[in-house]
Amino acid sequence: MINRILMELYDDYEKGNIESLIEFTNKTFPQNGTDKLFIGCVLIMFSKSNGFKARYDATRERLYSIVSAAKEKIGSTNLLAFYVDRINTEPGISKYLSDIVNDSNIDDYASLIIEYLDQFKADFVDELKSYDKKIEDYINNK
Repeated sequence: MINRILMELYDDYEKGNIESLIEFTNKTFPQNGTDKLFIGCVLIMFSKSNGFKARYDATRERLYSIVSAAKEKIGSTNLLAFYVDRINTEPGISKYLSDIVNDSNIDDYASLIIEYLDQFKADFVDELKSYDKKIEDYINNK
């Protein structure tokens, strides 16, 4: 479900429109910094999408990885701040992330987004593990 939404948002982004991304974000996340972090991370993902069908690069897993960079630290700097300050060349990304990446609450913002994205995580292995007694019986009776 989230991958489909991200693809549709990417289609609008490709046309130079991020209003649908802003609208989706405002309906999904609190407007306390979490919203700006989400928009900025999605824009990073979109800016790095390339290839014949770039919209297929807009996935939950890629977004999860980018948001996680906000929680990863080298010294006292998070990796997302490093990206925004040193690597990024897209002005739209800086617009949303420049104030947020050094916010003392960035871990909380990132955790909320990650918690949201986790709702869409594939759970095949977890589902199989719920049958652990049956799996154990199967292995022992083989």
